[in-house]
Amino acid sequence: MALALVGLSFSSCENNTDPKVSLPTQNQNFLNTPALANNTYVLNQTEGVEFTCSQPDFGGVATIPTYAVQVSLSKDFNSVPAEWKYNGAASTPQNFIQLPSTYTRTSFTVPAREIADAINGCRGYNDVDQLSGADYRDYEGPLYVRLYAYFATADAATQEKYGVYSAPVELKSVIAYPTVRQPGFIYLVGAPEGWAGPDEANAAHYEDWKLYEADDQIGSEIYRATFDIAAGQFQFRFYKALSGWDGGDSMGSQSEDNPVDIELKDGIYNGSLSVPGKGSYQIPNWEGGMVSMVVNVKAKTVEFKKVN
Repeated sequence: MALALVGLSFSSCENNTDPKVSLPTQNQNFLNTPALANNTYVLNQTEGVEFTCSQPDFGGVATIPTYAVQVSLSKDFNSVPAEWKYNGAASTPQNFIQLPSTYTRTSFTVPAREIADAINGCRGYNDVDQLSGADYRDYEGPLYVRLYAYFATADAATQEKYGVYSAPVELKSVIAYPTVRQPGFIYLVGAPEGWAGPDEANAAHYEDWKLYEADDQIGSEIYRATFDIAAGQFQFRFYKALSGWDGGDSMGSQSEDNPVDIELKDGIYNGSLSVPGKGSYQIPNWEGGMVSMVVNVKAKTVEFKKVN
């Protein structure tokens, strides 16, 4: 399914008391029902599904938003039909799931694989072995979709304050297939790995430089890994995808493409993450050693800890 969205121009207010700014109204009708919504979507036979939407009202705030897609098996996004739940010991049904891809352009296609993963995630399937059980059957039924529009470059409090949910639209008939969500990941790019270009041609190289979500925190955008960083090589940033130096997926110490010196106090550094950002984290006199890392993209924070 593809999604077309109208961008917003930016205007700022001089202070938070500007009477033109108010909290946005939720459940706005800015997501349009797809033209094929009454047809059957067979997810293993399509690359994706297309959507269009109009501009949401952010309560007087105007800037270019980021759009996330959320899906549910119920129109109220607050339940899972009993007949489709997986009730195994490790079952964790979810009322709705936000898909990993986000969008800022005015038209895009939501991958069918992400939708199928989310459907089974809502049902409570979180391990591929569960899909081979005798009680498993592919979901066939309606799917409800809504958008969450927010300001990705703002701090977490502002995102929550001005984020807007669309009213849901219904896809009358969707047929899923056996698949489950996998932990998301980001890449460490910098001196430890040799500053190889962060593009798909170097995908094999970057397999050893990924930070992953925990199995029980898929969708959290909290990524962890431990790396051995050689002496004098503590300079790096992170990338959401291998889209090139200027693909817009870099995250770092600041927006400018200059390193920022940091210091481990009692072996730990806690700092901010600029999203997007090209500044590297740097310790000029790094003596070498193992470093555990936690990168929280939603909260825009990082933690680096030297490991004995």
